[in-house]
Amino acid sequence: MAYLTLSGIEVRCSASKGLVQKPTLLGPRVRTFRGWAQSGTRERVFTWAGGTPPVPMAEAQALRRLLDGDGHSWDFAQNAFTSSKGVMANLNGEPQAGTSVVGRWGSGAMRLAVGEEVEWSVAARLDCTVGFWLRSDYVGPEWTHVVARFGPNVLYVNGGELGIADDMDGELGLVVMPSEGVLLVRATSATVTVSDLVYLPYTVPTAWVPQWAAATAPFGPLPYHAAAGSGLPGPCRVLGQALDAQPVEYDEDGARVQGQYLDFELWQQPEDT
Repeated sequence: MAYLTLSGIEVRCSASKGLVQKPTLLGPRVRTFRGWAQSGTRERVFTWAGGTPPVPMAEAQALRRLLDGDGHSWDFAQNAFTSSKGVMANLNGEPQAGTSVVGRWGSGAMRLAVGEEVEWSVAARLDCTVGFWLRSDYVGPEWTHVVARFGPNVLYVNGGELGIADDMDGELGLVVMPSEGVLLVRATSATVTVSDLVYLPYTVPTAWVPQWAAATAPFGPLPYHAAAGSGLPGPCRVLGQALDAQPVEYDEDGARVQGQYLDFELWQQPEDT
């Protein structure tokens, strides 16, 4: 088991900066005028502070954005087409979304017939990464995990490289693309069901892709993450915060690499959220 994962992505911690657990009491704990200790605490939540080993600069910046919860995610359940950060959709046709459409994790999904499309104004970047679960007659009845890294133009299916992201139509029967600040999803060859859609405004490292496909829970909902691993008492939802990063130069496979040590915090959310 990994020491720490956020939405299924491994976050390595250095031996000298393992996760330090700090409690926060929700409610007062005081002494009366006579000295009696009294507690009005109704719950306790934790903050974990840690730091990474040296990581290459590009990976450190991607990790910073992962920790900070940058991007949008869609569970297509209670809020239907609305993103986890409140961005509403423009619809073309009569696409469906909600709990009536069974998703990868059972909570909800989006269904598009051929020619129907949905778009969101999320200030989409051309170097973004988009991931989702897909099911259709075109790719088969089983859920297929798809990741498109648009910066390097690489398409992955179930954690393995398939081809180029620009050929998604031919490979999967739908188009997902960033264009002029908009994220577009369009069914082209068959009715498709899309679940757990995630837009990240940065290029994720290649090593994250198979970890994402192997995750056992939905990604997010951003900006939050499902945190797990042997470094935590148990799985929980957290809000991350990347802190200071110290520069470091180190040797990797005989080459000198410019990288960073990155400190971070994870704020546990109450269990009833």
